[in-house]
Amino acid sequence: MTATSHTHIHPIDPESDRHVYQQIAHRIRDRIDAGDWQRRLPSVTHLMQEYGVARQTMLRALGHLSELGIIYTVKNRGSFVRSSQVAVVELAPGARAIARPASQAERAELDLTENGWVVVAEQPGRNVEVHPADRVELRAPE
Repeated sequence: MTATSHTHIHPIDPESDRHVYQQIAHRIRDRIDAGDWQRRLPSVTHLMQEYGVARQTMLRALGHLSELGIIYTVKNRGSFVRSSQVAVVELAPGARAIARPASQAERAELDLTENGWVVVAEQPGRNVEVHPADRVELRAPE
């Protein structure tokens, strides 16, 4: 998929309730999840041109992704995708998710600390999914 197709599929909406930097962070995350960028992100200048935003807006979007643990930045080298990705769980209508302390078996299986927590997602008509609470993002259907 080309860079132009991403911006045409989901154009930045300056009238949206979401800040422009949040919209850009969401689109970059979608591209990371799709495998477009598996290791290193394009330069800030390239991303600014691609999304048509000011440097400060792009830096804020990248900072947001860094806070979420999706990327990390090395000064004078660029931004990189974290190798241990956060699992994204799309919640179907009627689904529920709860957070609770992990059982002993879950701590062993998921390599969690003694006080580790899990998120349990129950999807209608599907298996129950258990994820480490610090490595999962729950998304509502768009």
